[in-house]
Amino acid sequence: MKKIIAVAGALAASLTLAACGDNDATEPTEAVINDDVAVDTAPASDAGTYRSLTEDGAEISLSLNADGSYTMTEAGSQVEAGSWEDTADGACLTAAEAEEASCWSFAPAADGNVNVTDSEGNTMTFAYES
Repeated sequence: MKKIIAVAGALAASLTLAACGDNDATEPTEAVINDDVAVDTAPASDAGTYRSLTEDGAEISLSLNADGSYTMTEAGSQVEAGSWEDTADGACLTAAEAEEASCWSFAPAADGNVNVTDSEGNTMTFAYES
């Protein structure tokens, strides 16, 4: 009886292999990666108003407007205005009188605020208002 079961098992196994033998599957192909395609990155910052205090206690406010303009005020007086754009380097601000942009990186702070680091490496913590 054991011989019959062994022979039946061997026959079933050989039929299974025979059924797979006529597989018309093609050879796997290698993926082609196009390095010229631009990579979409997440925005570095959000349009809105960022508020903080300077070392001497004066309020500083940076308003990044959805239309690409910005204003910066300190102690209630506008100190700078210009245009801004989100890039992989952060929010790049170009003052109206400047020739080059200054890029600022934005990173979440532990307390729900935002750490903003300017192009010179100075970091301030700002509260974000949409």
